[in-house]
Formats: sequence, C-alpha cells, structure tokens
Amino acid sequence: MFTLDITPATLTVRYDQWTRLCVRRARTDIPLEAIREVVPVAKPLAQARGIRAGLLVSGLLKVGTWTGVTGVRRLVCARRGEPGLRIVLDRRIDGVDELVLSLEGADDVRRRLAGAAA
Repeated sequence: MFTLDITPATLTVRYDQWTRLCVRRARTDIPLEAIREVVPVAKPLAQARGIRAGLLVSGLLKVGTWTGVTGVRRLVCARRGEPGLRIVLDRRIDGVDELVLSLEGADDVRRRLAGAAA
C-alpha cells in the first residue's frame, strides 16, 4: 500500500500505484515539526469514520480520506489484522489533519518519529 521514509526533517509516505487511485496523490510529505502526536492503535480500521472518498472493503480494508462530523480529515491506509499509527498534525497539510496507517513494526516507527522530532 505504501512505504515510509523518515529523514531528519520530513516524514514521507509514498503510495503504491493502486493506492494512489484511492488517496488521490503519489506521496505525502509531512514536516516532522508539524507532527503533534503519534498514537499507536490496535485496530486502525476503526479510526476511519464519517464521509469517505476512497475504497472500503467492509471489515478488511480502508484506503482514502475520511471526514468526521467535527471536520477532521483523515488519510487512511488500513487493513484488518495489522496494528497501526494515528499521526495527528498541528495543522492541515496536503488537505489532511491526520494520517492513519496500518504497518508492521508500528512501535518502531513511532519511536523513530519521536527520536527524529526531538
């Protein structure tokens, strides 16, 4: 679905070709100073609520953007059975307020983001 690249200044999410169709972008670049919070989530599929633009395979997969009733826009790439991260931004970047990503090694990525942002 995607690959992550963490540099000293930026978190870059590069989307696979089929994922690009659902998220409507090839990549998302987030300055590390814009990351307010990185929260581990056991069930990232449950984080996607509201009006969606993207792909939903009920109970299995969610890829796209979800806008909640509070107006928070989440870019979601999540699948069942994988832990994930909810990355909360301090401002809207590239049209989203949060990223919800399923990935193996979510705890390691969370530690790397915390270390890079320090």
